[in-house]
Amino acid sequence: MFDLRFLLFALLGYLLGSLNFSIIIGKLFYKIDVREHGSKNAGTTNTLRVLGKGPAIFVLLFDTFKAVIAYWIVFGITKNAPLSYVAATAAVVGHNFPVFFGFKGGKGVATSLGACFCLNPLLGLFVLIIGVGTIAITRYVSVGSLTGSTSSIFLFLFFDPNPLKLFLLVVLTVSMYIRHHENLKRLMNHTENKISFSKK
Repeated sequence: MFDLRFLLFALLGYLLGSLNFSIIIGKLFYKIDVREHGSKNAGTTNTLRVLGKGPAIFVLLFDTFKAVIAYWIVFGITKNAPLSYVAATAAVVGHNFPVFFGFKGGKGVATSLGACFCLNPLLGLFVLIIGVGTIAITRYVSVGSLTGSTSSIFLFLFFDPNPLKLFLLVVLTVSMYIRHHENLKRLMNHTENKISFSKK
């Protein structure tokens, strides 16, 4: 029988994920909606371009840890790891389609990383290193994000082949590619913007 707690705690994770901090910080402290500027994406990279380094760092941390918070809230209540994994993953859905902001959110990169750390902290660290390393080499955040997300499947497949974890990672990776479809088009056309650490 299906455990209805999966739906309940997935909803909890979704609501936490819907707290999109690039939108919150932009509106609260700068009186602007980052979705109306730059790449129009509600995430860390566009926050960096529109608001600068400081806000981008806060967005990166907050958007990463909301998946972790969802995990620990559910685990603290239930002591059930699978339920906690689902809650952390649902936070990514909330980030991408936030109910509090008209279902128009980000691409889920930072929150997916947080969820990956929840599934396996050590492998999450390797995913982070691969993603950041790729960004450092190519200066394309989209390439680093997709490379890191794709690598997570292979890392878990070989070192932590838990069926639920693998399923959730495949869902996150497919979602990542779908959310980056415009970036993929620009990469193919050689028009994708490289990362810049200066405020515009």
